[in-house]
Amino acid sequence: MAKKPSPWFWEARDGWYITRNGQHIKLGKHPADAPPPSKRNGKWVVPDSVMQAFYDTMSTNTEAENPRSAADGPAVAEIFEKYLSWCQQHREARTYDWYRDHIQSFIDFLDKPAQMPVAALKPFHVMEWADRHPAWSPAFRRGAIVAIQRPFNWAEKLGYIDRTPIKHIEKPQAQRREQIITPEEWVKIRDHYPEGDAFRDVLEFAWETGCRPFEVKRIEARHVQLDKHCVIFPPKEAKGKKRWRVIHMTPRAEEIIRRLLAIHPDGLLFLNAKGKPWNGFNMNNRFQRLKKHLGVKYAAYSLRHSFAQRKLEAGHDHLTVAAWMGHSDGVMLARVYSHLGDRQDHLREQLNKESIDPKVSEG
Repeated sequence: MAKKPSPWFWEARDGWYITRNGQHIKLGKHPADAPPPSKRNGKWVVPDSVMQAFYDTMSTNTEAENPRSAADGPAVAEIFEKYLSWCQQHREARTYDWYRDHIQSFIDFLDKPAQMPVAALKPFHVMEWADRHPAWSPAFRRGAIVAIQRPFNWAEKLGYIDRTPIKHIEKPQAQRREQIITPEEWVKIRDHYPEGDAFRDVLEFAWETGCRPFEVKRIEARHVQLDKHCVIFPPKEAKGKKRWRVIHMTPRAEEIIRRLLAIHPDGLLFLNAKGKPWNGFNMNNRFQRLKKHLGVKYAAYSLRHSFAQRKLEAGHDHLTVAAWMGHSDGVMLARVYSHLGDRQDHLREQLNKESIDPKVSEG
C-alpha cells in the first residue's frame, strides 16, 4: 500500500514539502510567526497555514490535469532535485546555496515544473525568467542562466536525459572584474548608510580588508582572533580547502568586528537588517538600490579589487598584497591587475620617485 503523503520540513530548502508520485512539491515557507519547525513523537508539527496548503494541493488532481507517463522522461523539477542532492554532497555549501537560490527562483517562475517533462523545457523559458529581473547586472544575469543550464548538462552527462534542451542560450559576455572605487566614491557610498547599518558594516569590512564577498558573509565568532587582529578560516572552510585563510584587520575593521561580537557572541557576525544571513540575492539587491540612489554601478567584488588597486598604487609589492588577499602567490594578482600598467600617471609618479637629480649625479 502506498504511503500517504504528509508535510515535512526541508531545512536545506527552508520550506515545507510533500512527496507525491516521486516528486517533491513545495507547500510554502515556514510562517514567520510560528515556532521553529520541530517533530513530536516522530512526526512533524505542521503550522495551520501549511496544512491548508497541503489540503489544497491534495485536492487538486494534478495527474488528471497534466498526465505524464514514464515515456515522457523525468520532469524538470526532478532533474533539479537530483542535481541539488548531488551538489549538496560533492560541492561546498556556498556553491550549493548559489544553485539552490537560482533554481528556486526559476522553479517559482515555471508553471507546474513537477509535471513538466524535460523535453518541454525551452530556451525561451529561461530567457523570459531572466527578463523579469531587469535590475540584474550582465554578470549576475550570466551566472543565473548558467545556474539553470548546468543541472541539465550534468543530467545529460550522467544519462538521466538524452540531451539538454537549453544548451544554446544567449548570455552576456563574461566581464573582467576591473571596477575600481575611487576614495572619493567610497566616502559617498559609505556615508549613504548610517553608522551601524548592517550593509555598511559589510561594505566597510570588505573595503578595509580586501576579503572575498563569501568570506565576509561567513565569518563567525569562532573565526575571530582579536589577540592576533585576524579572522582565520581553517582549510576546510577556506577557498580551495588547502590552506588557512587569514584576514588581517585594520583598526576600523577590528572595531566593526568587536561591536558585532558584542551583539552575536556565537554564530554568524554579519547579518542583514532582518537578522538573516547575507546571500547572493539580497547582496545584489542592495547594490542595485545603491545604483538607483547614488548612480554608482558596483558589485561586492568591486571592493576587493579596489583594495588591491589601492595597495599596489601605494607601493606595496605584489607578494604582500597577494598575502593580504589570500592568494598563494603573486601570479594571480599580477595577471588580474595587469591593467595597472595602463595608469600612466601612476607609473610616471613611481618613476620620478626613483629618479636621480642630474645636478647630484654631476657633482
